[in-house]
Amino acid sequence: MDLKTIEKKILEDPTLSRLSQLAEERKTPLFLVGGTIRDLLLGREPKFAARPLKRDFDFALPKEDPSFISMMEEVLHLRFFRIGKEEMNTLTYRVVKDDLSIDLTLFQGEKIEEDLQRRDFTINAIAFSLLDKKFYWAAGSLEDIERRVIRTVSPLSIPQDPLRMLRAIRYHCTLEGVSLDSKLKEEISLKKNLADKLPGERIKMELDQILLSPHPAAGITSLFELGLLLILLPELKGLETLSQNEYHHLNVLSHILLMTEKISWASERMTRKGKEPSLHPEDWLSLYYAALFHDIGKQDTFSEDAEGKIHFYHHESFSCQRAERMMERLRFSNTMKNRVLHLVQNHMRVLNLSEETKESALKRLVNQMGDDTPLLVLHTLADMEASRGILSIQKDDVVEGHCLRVLTLFQEKDIVHPPPLITGYDVMALGYASGPKVGQILNLIRQKQVEGEIRNREDALILLRERFGALGGRE
Repeated sequence: MDLKTIEKKILEDPTLSRLSQLAEERKTPLFLVGGTIRDLLLGREPKFAARPLKRDFDFALPKEDPSFISMMEEVLHLRFFRIGKEEMNTLTYRVVKDDLSIDLTLFQGEKIEEDLQRRDFTINAIAFSLLDKKFYWAAGSLEDIERRVIRTVSPLSIPQDPLRMLRAIRYHCTLEGVSLDSKLKEEISLKKNLADKLPGERIKMELDQILLSPHPAAGITSLFELGLLLILLPELKGLETLSQNEYHHLNVLSHILLMTEKISWASERMTRKGKEPSLHPEDWLSLYYAALFHDIGKQDTFSEDAEGKIHFYHHESFSCQRAERMMERLRFSNTMKNRVLHLVQNHMRVLNLSEETKESALKRLVNQMGDDTPLLVLHTLADMEASRGILSIQKDDVVEGHCLRVLTLFQEKDIVHPPPLITGYDVMALGYASGPKVGQILNLIRQKQVEGEIRNREDALILLRERFGALGGRE
């Protein structure tokens, strides 16, 4: 796509057109930089082309024109908030509203040419002046876009901000057909330890985008091959050479890496079976993080019996302990942390079911997993497919059969969220004081309801009186 066509497409956007008019009126150089221009040059659909996609713009403004920011606010009817630190040259003015996201930074340098030299990669070191309608770019930018190569602008790019190592891999996963320059790979391998001091929330932000990209497994594999994964998640180091039993054909870490690849296989498998999972981004993130964390407790539970068989008794609980510490360091939200831990703690349940497992047990599992049931199914199938040991292969049909039945039961609302048949007041009417015991009794009644043993309030009250009527008697 030629630059004249790109200029036309840029100015077709109402927000950019309005800011261009403002720049002309105030004689202020305002530059659109980075992703929007890059995507157009790569022939990708621009982020502002269609709703409900968010229009995502990055701007650069000369240091001497900060008052122009308030003018932008007035014209666009929005307010910027500040993030980062001015003394560290990381100050950004940001606004996120409906379908619009804007980041604006002041020049790092005196002119736009100097500012571009301080950006991360040549494919992003491109600017368009909304004042004079001219393009500016760092040396090699257009050539690298043509070659679809990710290359740093200068030798200082990564030392200035080590997070750019993760960002390079994120671009590799999100920009179709774009590869990392060989010298950049070497530089990341050499400078990987710089990532050790990155704030947890910045690491998670990049990991999230890698895991939500079209090629999450390729991203995780690249992080491992370039040495970054074990820097970012040092808890995985103990798994690299940890052998497993006859259920697996790989060591623990290799199994985890393969499992991230098999999640898409599991989703496609269920779709072909007529059980397509309907998942949101937060669901996918919870699933991928659970896959990364589910076996980290094996390094704490490795044992070998007298016959030379390897065991990892109760590794789920130890995995949860390590995963919780990791997620606290990376600043996970409490909601996502709890969902990941829920999956990790229960990831063996379907795998451990026998062929003779009754439907009541499957109903109980669905009720206990709740809305995370589809995630557990995909996790189970991916775990199974990444385990090609002799004993594992023998159970493939059984595991898949249970997964299909579990997804069928998940569609029954009375199993996932059964309507309460009795309340705490019914229990306390028998003489119980308000407290944990009342909750335990209600849970038992709900379990019998889920399993189909009781179907209405009358059944529930009969069971309540028979089982708990004599206070302290038949508890």
